[in-house]
Amino acid sequence: MSDDLELADLLGEAPPSAADPSFRFDVLSRVAERRRRRAAQGRALNQVAAFVALGAVFPVLQAAGLNWADAQPMLMAAAALAVAGAVALLTIQGPAVVLARSRALLRAPLLRA
Repeated sequence: MSDDLELADLLGEAPPSAADPSFRFDVLSRVAERRRRRAAQGRALNQVAAFVALGAVFPVLQAAGLNWADAQPMLMAAAALAVAGAVALLTIQGPAVVLARSRALLRAPLLRA
């Protein structure tokens, strides 16, 4: 991106007659801002879609005739499998590795922001 005409096309403005570092900086900062804004919108849409899907599951299951008393054994089995998986992971890899990975997973979204 060293051509001023190419940079001006990104802004939709005419380039200056001479090379202008502040013009290039403005173009790059606007492009970076648009990229951050698009990434934030994508993350927000993913979050909204996940919450809508989660909120729609319960009414759909209730309309299908599944109530809490019927779903409780399935949820208990899923919870038992999740606990067994966590115990297996701790046993195989050790607590230090599991804690390091969980911290990295929790820290990754904060670093992207």
